[in-house]
Amino acid sequence: MKVIIIGASGQVGGAIMRLAPKDWETTGTYSGKPKPGLIHLDVSNRKEVFEVFEKVRPDVAILSAAFTNVDLCETDKERADAVNVSGPLNICDASVKHGSKMVYMSTDYVFDGENGPYREDDAPNPLGYYAWTKLEGERITAFTPNHLIIRTTGVYSADPDSLNFVMQVIKRLGAGESMRVPSDQYGTPTLADNLAEGILTLLTLGKTGIFNVAGSDFMDRYSFSLLIADIFGLDKTLITQIDTPSLGQKARRPLRAGLIVEKIEKEAGIKMVGAREGLMFVKERLNASR
Repeated sequence: MKVIIIGASGQVGGAIMRLAPKDWETTGTYSGKPKPGLIHLDVSNRKEVFEVFEKVRPDVAILSAAFTNVDLCETDKERADAVNVSGPLNICDASVKHGSKMVYMSTDYVFDGENGPYREDDAPNPLGYYAWTKLEGERITAFTPNHLIIRTTGVYSADPDSLNFVMQVIKRLGAGESMRVPSDQYGTPTLADNLAEGILTLLTLGKTGIFNVAGSDFMDRYSFSLLIADIFGLDKTLITQIDTPSLGQKARRPLRAGLIVEKIEKEAGIKMVGAREGLMFVKERLNASR
């Protein structure tokens, strides 16, 4: 099977590429800083998208690339539209032309956070522009005959170059820096490797439609930061508990978001790991790389 992983330079796309079955022919792409073994692809450039698809002729296209700066999306809507709306449209159109299965990575931010965690059939209600663009990407993907929409949230990994929350906590507390972390933002933190495992299993089983692929523990961000500090032996007193308004962020956040993962666990037969298990995995990876 030929698979193109768009955004393989990121932690999610990278995990998918690393864990893909050996008999799959995978092609990964990047859009910013060049990365060895990957090819360039700007999803907002329709001509380039069709040229790459003509070259690769994938059976499956996984779109894990996006403009994910939630606050910047509020002020740079043109870029948000280009990457998060025009991008999925270009990839979907190329997928239809080549008969490729379209896999779209979405987020729990499509919900308003009033009654989370959410199931796949709950009604979306995005609060900010980033969230709206991701929901538009879902709607575009849903028109593709053979599609799979993956909703996830709070992804973290052992990638030291990543800006994920776990690595931020480890680096800042390790350097003796203080952190202000909201206790009113709830979610289901997700290990990138477990997310990749879920996506690959769904593809192997030929699943279509919407699936939540996330961690199994529903918890607030402050409690998660304390757990990180505990597991990595860092100073918890450097973490200050605050509420979201104190951060002065441009974009509204869904406060009680997160995702229920019963569907994937039942239909794909895999276990979505909890926060402690995921963090222990990250710790083992970091220790092994030293």
